[in-house]
Amino acid sequence: GRVVAPYVGIYSASKFALEALADSYRFELAPFGVDSVIVEPGIHRTPILENFQAPDDEERAAEYHPDADYVARVKAVFEEANLAQETPGPEEVVQAFIRLVEMPAGTRPLRTIPTPALAPLLEPHNLAAEQLRQTTAQIFNVPELTVLKS
Repeated sequence: GRVVAPYVGIYSASKFALEALADSYRFELAPFGVDSVIVEPGIHRTPILENFQAPDDEERAAEYHPDADYVARVKAVFEEANLAQETPGPEEVVQAFIRLVEMPAGTRPLRTIPTPALAPLLEPHNLAAEQLRQTTAQIFNVPELTVLKS
């Protein structure tokens, strides 16, 4: 939810929107004992490609040359990952959700990275986002952004 992808703007926007909504809910719903969390799984072997839709107007898509094959290249990464034995199945993600559900209310972290290989990539971004929250809270005098109210 933090990196845009050309030609799949709606997909990127939906991920950004869900990040914002979950983060906002974290503060809004905490007083009611409801935790809002974000699980950042990365690529896992799933049937995601079964829902892939190619452009209806291939002639129009070709006008985007030389980038016209961008989506095909990204799709190829998912296809290759789905075929690779080392790509984890969804079990790690399911277990992460189970751990989150079983945690006492108010102790769940905002972000969970269930895929160890992805942690080195995402952890610096998560830390930067939290630092930005602290700075924003200070600049705009909104300490509510730093402490959850229960």
